[in-house]
Amino acid sequence: MEFTENQTQLLSEEINPDDVAFRSGGGDLKLAYLESWHVMDECNRIFGFGGWSSETVDINCVVSEPTKVTYTAKVRITVGDIVREGVGAGHGRLKTGLGDNHESAIKEAESDARKRALISFGHQFGLSLYDKDKKWLKGKKETQQKDQSNQVDPQQSQTVLRMALKFLEKANSKNQLLDFKKNVETRYQQGKISQNDKFKLDNAIIQKEATLT
Repeated sequence: MEFTENQTQLLSEEINPDDVAFRSGGGDLKLAYLESWHVMDECNRIFGFGGWSSETVDINCVVSEPTKVTYTAKVRITVGDIVREGVGAGHGRLKTGLGDNHESAIKEAESDARKRALISFGHQFGLSLYDKDKKWLKGKKETQQKDQSNQVDPQQSQTVLRMALKFLEKANSKNQLLDFKKNVETRYQQGKISQNDKFKLDNAIIQKEATLT
C-alpha cells in the first residue's frame, strides 16, 4: 500500500501543540502525551473511517493485589496492508473495588499499546514528543505570535468552508483534488480560513479521494 499525497503530507506535518496534554511526573516534571480519543480521531482524519483497524491480540494480568492491578497488552494496527504492533501497560489503583481496578488497567494497557503502535506513523501520533529539544513546543509561541498578528475572521472562514465543500462534491478527478488542496493551503496562508476549518477540509479531501480510487 502507498499513502496518497494528501495522507503523506498530513503524516509529515509537525504535531499541533494544542493537541498535547500534560500530566505530573516525578518531582516537578510535566510529561507530555496524547489522549487516546485524539489519537483515534487522527486515525479517522488521516486514514479514513474505514481505512484502519485496531485489534488487541494479547492481554495479561501481571499484578493483582487488593490495592493495585497491572495489565500488559499488545495491540495490532492495520492500515491497508501495513501492520504495526505496540506493547503497553496499564495500572488500576481506584478505591472503588478490585473489579474497577481490573477494568481501568485493561483500558489503559490497550490505549498505551495502541498509541505505541501508531507512533511509527509519525508526528501526528506523538513521535514529536520524543524530541528532547521540544521543538514542537517552541514552535507554539511562534504560532501564537503569528495568529495574533493575523487573526482569522470566523465568519469569513465559515463562508470559505461552505463554498469549498460544495466545490469538493463536484470534483471528479485526482487532478481537481490536487488543485483544490493547493487552493485550500493558499487560503490558509492568507488567513482566510482557520486551522480548524482547514482540518475539516483536509479530512473531506481524504474521504473524496477514496471514492475516486
